[in-house]
Amino acid sequence: MSATHSESAHLDQLTKTPYIQVLTYPRVSLTAARSRIRQLELLGVEELIFEGKAKLGRLGILGLGTVGVVVGARVRNDVRALKIRRTDANRPDMGQEARITSMVNRFGVGPTVYGHTKDLMLMKLLKSVELEEWLKDLSGQGARRAARTMVHSILNQCRQLDIMGIDHGQLSNLRKHAVISEGTPWIIDYESASASRKPKNVTTAAQYLLIGGKLSPRLRRLIGVRDTSPLLELLSGYKRDTSDFTYSKIIETLRLPPI
Repeated sequence: MSATHSESAHLDQLTKTPYIQVLTYPRVSLTAARSRIRQLELLGVEELIFEGKAKLGRLGILGLGTVGVVVGARVRNDVRALKIRRTDANRPDMGQEARITSMVNRFGVGPTVYGHTKDLMLMKLLKSVELEEWLKDLSGQGARRAARTMVHSILNQCRQLDIMGIDHGQLSNLRKHAVISEGTPWIIDYESASASRKPKNVTTAAQYLLIGGKLSPRLRRLIGVRDTSPLLELLSGYKRDTSDFTYSKIIETLRLPPI
């Protein structure tokens, strides 16, 4: 397998092709590019690093969503993740996502936010794999315990979000919104999160992981869930009563190990 191509560009190069196409994706704008370069300076960014499996033209990127493009960013001797607001994003700035991610950071959830501007958010770079890739490589004697620990960790993060009254909003497709970094699961991408909706993070994540998601058949086999009826009943009860007691019954029924 060939190594992933990596390319970097200093700030004074970002108004040139092809870098401006990432900085102002998808509508190239010299005015927007100059504004975003000033914002990069405010955040202490020295250069952008283009690498990753996803591509915009020849340039590798870490991710592309409906709100932003994610690339690497060098700040002094550290490489961080930079989310750049798309020029066609359905929101005026990165403020709400940055505020909510910073809130959940205080409880050990989500990648650390280092700073944000109108169009940019600088975060901890997670060297990670998606759940599907991680699960494909999971085998051997410790596979069952690793799967159980992963599910427990994700559900605990969801539980913390529920307690905080924050609904992530995108966990029905958890494959794209949870990653494994150095053996630790992380729930990422709080661009659709809200503190004004009723949170349903635990129930939505459990549905994806163990009932109706793409990964659920293998996870059920690894964890030892033969009949989903008791879990469905407990999740229904949790919707009505999001107490510690009802959550603990879900963990006990799944026989998940302490973490």
